[in-house]
Amino acid sequence: MAGPWAALQAQSLAGEDFGRWEGSLRQCRLVSTSSQAPPQPPASCRLLRLDQQMEGLLTVRFLQPGGTGTFLDRQLVFTGVLAPGSKGMQCQASRCEPRWPLRLQVSAVGQAGFGEATAAMGLTKAQLASGHCQLDARALRCEAVGPEGRKWQAEASP
Repeated sequence: MAGPWAALQAQSLAGEDFGRWEGSLRQCRLVSTSSQAPPQPPASCRLLRLDQQMEGLLTVRFLQPGGTGTFLDRQLVFTGVLAPGSKGMQCQASRCEPRWPLRLQVSAVGQAGFGEATAAMGLTKAQLASGHCQLDARALRCEAVGPEGRKWQAEASP
């Protein structure tokens, strides 16, 4: 429906299925390992960001904000669909509230700034992966494996 009625009709909707939630982390440990590269020390992060593009599709970002001479955030990103029984976030005006616990079936992982040459350009290197995330109000854990055996793991607590 077009015209002045479209805004009124949109206002009557109960909520939206997309938006973002962000929270600070007290502890965070990020590990990325590959059989072709020497092991790197674990990285840390300070923020968790959940992005819901549509209900059931979720992106989990573990972020270390840029500082001291860099403008880029370092991040490890897990993307996938909510597992059966998990509810999507409740969103209003693009702001969301998670409905804990969230269980995610991971289908892709991306990273930027954690020992990657792409960090200088601000690019996120992403690839297909298989894994899961278990997120609740007390503990956050994601792990995934890529097709070439690369592994990613994130453990954090709010």
